[in-house]
Amino acid sequence: MPATPAGPTAPSVGADALDERQLRYILGQFVTGVCAVSTRFESSSGPRHDAIAVNSFTSVSLDPPLVSMCLRDDSTFLERVRTTGQWAVSFLGNQSRALVGVLTAPATQRPPVEEAAQWAVGPHTGCLVLPEGPGTLECALHLTQRLGDHVLVVGRVLGAASRDDAPLVFHRGTFTEVAPPH
Repeated sequence: MPATPAGPTAPSVGADALDERQLRYILGQFVTGVCAVSTRFESSSGPRHDAIAVNSFTSVSLDPPLVSMCLRDDSTFLERVRTTGQWAVSFLGNQSRALVGVLTAPATQRPPVEEAAQWAVGPHTGCLVLPEGPGTLECALHLTQRLGDHVLVVGRVLGAASRDDAPLVFHRGTFTEVAPPH
């Protein structure tokens, strides 16, 4: 039986006719998870941590175990990951909504990342991970590839942990929850 649209459908337009606002709206129809991604880097005052929130995370391969994220090409965080060659991702649960606001603020306007949450140090990379939430992965940088105004960052999974926790998801420009199974 053919699928029936749930609501009115806007006419399809070619990419040449799309502006950034329209494309952002259309992409907002896709539900994404939200992650905190961290790295550990050396500074003039010694080792430091940095973290950001991303919703462009995905699994790439099981053999070898690879995952990816996309970061703006002018990102300081991207340069730190390229330099250190390691990063960790924490899948955020519903209790982490406030943390997203902190991690998406400009770096000059947010507190030190260590003060933003109850972090743990990942045993495989030394990067910060969140012990609460659906899961964590620690990664070694596998490759980067510039794509438009972003860079695809692929990591090889070095270690992982999972927990039974509801994920934080993003849809139509806002956070929402996944309905529990019946």
